[in-house]
Amino acid sequence: HYAYFYTQCFGLGLEDYRGHRILDVGCGPRGSLEWATTAAEAVGVDPLADRYRALQTRKQRMTYVNAYAEKMPFADGHFDDAFCFNALDHTADFRAALKEIGRVLRPGGRLLLITEVNHEPTLAEPNCIMPDELAALLECSFDFNMRRLYGVRADHNVYQSFRDTDVVEQSALVFGV
Repeated sequence: HYAYFYTQCFGLGLEDYRGHRILDVGCGPRGSLEWATTAAEAVGVDPLADRYRALQTRKQRMTYVNAYAEKMPFADGHFDDAFCFNALDHTADFRAALKEIGRVLRPGGRLLLITEVNHEPTLAEPNCIMPDELAALLECSFDFNMRRLYGVRADHNVYQSFRDTDVVEQSALVFGV
């Protein structure tokens, strides 16, 4: 299930991660990087990571780190690839989170970003990220390989929206940098 979003969705394959140190920012509880069996290191960051570890019923390859996206406990340039899928609008400060992701990503590293944009803020998603501002922020820190705008379903299922072809409301961005 997860591998598609880290590979085919961005025109990548499993071999593109061989020997890489990879980071999933806002990873959630389900072992989002378990597919990356050729990666040298697989780390998921989430402010609820301690709770996620308590929920695990089987050993997972990826390491969970309890931290916020805006302040991660890693050295500058530690990761080859960073992912932030459906999490940026959940942060307290998405601008600071992007800056921090850029800090822990090695120069020339790859950032894959999927985020819902242009939606009313909620308690769980306090940021209303506008597409043009996000593009400008990313262009200042990263070199773009691709940018695609998708529609998001009315139920806000960002992942299924990429597979649906009849969604017309444009409110999710996918960046590959």
